[in-house]
Amino acid sequence: MPSDPVKVVRSGLQAYADRGVFRGFDEVKARNGKPGFKFVWLGSRLLTFSFDSREGVLTFTNLLPNVPLNSMLYGDLKRFLESRSDREIPRHRRIDSTRAELSWTNRRGKVSIALTVRNNQYAYGVRKLINLVHEVFVLLNDSYADYMNENFDVPQE
Repeated sequence: MPSDPVKVVRSGLQAYADRGVFRGFDEVKARNGKPGFKFVWLGSRLLTFSFDSREGVLTFTNLLPNVPLNSMLYGDLKRFLESRSDREIPRHRRIDSTRAELSWTNRRGKVSIALTVRNNQYAYGVRKLINLVHEVFVLLNDSYADYMNENFDVPQE
């Protein structure tokens, strides 16, 4: 496994693309020359994944559009995200707070989700952030199918 953080992150994401989880996977230069990646995961919406190796932060920028701060959707999402480090969550789904810290922002209705890795745990961070976002999509599809249809072109079934 490569020890360079950018190579670790790139290879972690590439593995998902190689398995067909992501489509149109491409590396781009993000702001300030930091590496970034774009790909389609769910529906047809292009997602942006950025990486700050100095700070150890992996981010899905503007992952969820049209999420008002005072909405029930955002309240449910925050509760879900807050619970991800809880010891009652099974270990394979939990974010180990000794290895990474989860954060999120909602700016003008656009939710970004980030994971700050500790002790060079980049492979762990990529895997946990991808798994977490998958769980977010499942939660939203189960509880907010209209939202997923309108924003990700997910069929309502």
